[in-house]
Amino acid sequence: MIYADTDFFIALVKDDDWLQERTAAVAGEYEGEIYTSRMTLLELLVISDRFEFDRMESLSYALEIASVPEDETVLFQAADYMDRYGLTAFDAYHLAYADADPIVSSDNAFDEITDDRIRIEERTPE
Repeated sequence: MIYADTDFFIALVKDDDWLQERTAAVAGEYEGEIYTSRMTLLELLVISDRFEFDRMESLSYALEIASVPEDETVLFQAADYMDRYGLTAFDAYHLAYADADPIVSSDNAFDEITDDRIRIEERTPE
């Protein structure tokens, strides 16, 4: 399984995101293997005005692509990541939620903690 953070979904729902092509390719390549968290979906709502995308449409689209399993112990792990690595609350939550699975994101804050990030900011060889 692969955990998708907010960057992944932003790239898919924004009209002009430079990461959209690569992100769509990753979504197709890992179809049925992607999951996310309620926090990611909440973060999409928080930023929807700034990026001017349809909230209902973006939530529906995200839920077509990803499943949303939940585990409350993730919050304690996130708090530990914030203390140990200085991550923001959102970044720490995404990393804790991913656990040992790869995380698909354009956020390089994860690189200090895990070698298992699928970068969407890199182009695939053609």
